[in-house]
Formats: sequence, structure tokens, C-alpha cells
Amino acid sequence: MTIKIRHSIFPGITFLLFWGIFFGAADCRAQAETSVRPGIELELGNKYYDAVDFLVRSPWMYDTLYSQNIRPDIAFAVIVPGLIRYSALRDLVETGAMRTMYIQSGRKYSHYSVGRFQMKPSFAELVERNYVRLKLGKEKFLISNTTKARSERARRLESDEWQVRYLAMFFKIMDKRYAHIKWKNDEDKARFYATAFDVGFNRDERTIRRMMTTSRTPVKRYGKKKKEKPAVRAGDIAEWFMINDGHRFRPDFTPGKDE
Repeated sequence: MTIKIRHSIFPGITFLLFWGIFFGAADCRAQAETSVRPGIELELGNKYYDAVDFLVRSPWMYDTLYSQNIRPDIAFAVIVPGLIRYSALRDLVETGAMRTMYIQSGRKYSHYSVGRFQMKPSFAELVERNYVRLKLGKEKFLISNTTKARSERARRLESDEWQVRYLAMFFKIMDKRYAHIKWKNDEDKARFYATAFDVGFNRDERTIRRMMTTSRTPVKRYGKKKKEKPAVRAGDIAEWFMINDGHRFRPDFTPGKDE
């Protein structure tokens, strides 16, 4: 009886060890394939889920981007960091004064964030200039450092519809500028674009890639500030979104079937 027990136990132990090693290796490979910091979901908190919910409840944004041959899932990955930062009350209180200063005094006050995507007038002007120079569409802008031009730009940024338009133009500029890059996967492209969107797409490719991995970026920490922890990078959030929720906004996604 004792001999039979030994013969039945050892194959079982061998089987368990084999599967433990197999799944452990698979888990290591999965971690190696992503550069997202562990525990990011805890740092982002409920605001992340609020942002995703907002995108789900705004199908017109999906339709607008898709109609211009832009992948909605990657585009949404780029703006999720801004959606998390967005506060309607703070936006109303803080941007009023900054808007006035920008319109009356010029570009030196163009670096305030406004709207759900937290776009800046400086970003919008850069998009307008590149969009017109590269002849990427029919949109026309008054590109001059005048009170009228700044006033029109500030007014456009207060509209969700126009922020989506600026997002679409940003993608067209990026797609043309970096058409030579062979992306490893969708997450790689989303991470690069989100970083460029956050730190300035006028920077060169090498600088943007460096900012993708550096522990210090202009992206503020979401939640309470702790000096011992680095900021959550915009690229981290974009990649996390693509891995966990991006599939919900793919053009080939079928609700219910693919979930």
C-alpha cells in the first residue's frame, strides 16, 4: 500500500511543478512585454474608471475619429491622462483668469490647460501651424499672434467638439511625421503618441522616447503627492488603457461577443 502511494504522489508533484514553472515563465514574459509600473491601477483610482465611462457614453467622439480614419482606441489612450486630471469646477475657476491673460497679453500665458482633454492654447496653436503647413485638411485658421487669433483659439478649446478636432489633427500630424516607424504593437504606438501629446510633439523622436521611460515627467501624480514615488507617466496610463480597455473601442470590437 505504501509503495502505491509513493508512485501516485511523485507524478502528481512532477505535474504541479511543471505547470508552476510554465505559468511562472508566462507571467514573467507578460511583465517583460509591458513597461507599465506595477500597481498603477491603485494610483489612478476611480478617476480612471470615470474617464473610461465618459468615453463609453460619448459615441459621437468615436464616430468623429473613425470617420477620419483614426483608430479611436489609440486616440482615447492618448487623452485618458487628461480626462483623469480634468475637474469641471477647477476648470471653471482657474481657466477664466488665465484665458483673459492669454488673450490680452499673448503667448507667455498660453500654457494653461483647459477642457476635458486638458489641452493648452500653445498645443492648439502648434497643431494649427503644422496642420496648415503640411496641408492635411480643409480646416483654416488665423495663424498670427494677435488678440483676435488668440480669442478664437481660446473659444475653440472650450468646446468638446473642437478638442476632438484638435485630437484628430494631432494624429494626422503624428502619422505623417512618424510614418517611417514600425511599431512593436498598438501599445507601443499609444505610449509614444501619449508622451508626445503630453510633453510636446514638437520635440524630436529621441527626446520623446527618453521621456517615455524617465521617472520624472510633467504629468502630475494622480491622488496624494508622495515624494518617494515618481509621477505616473502619460505613456504608462495610455498603455494601461490599451491593455485593459482599449479593445472596447477597436473598430472591429463587437459588444458582448468580445468581452
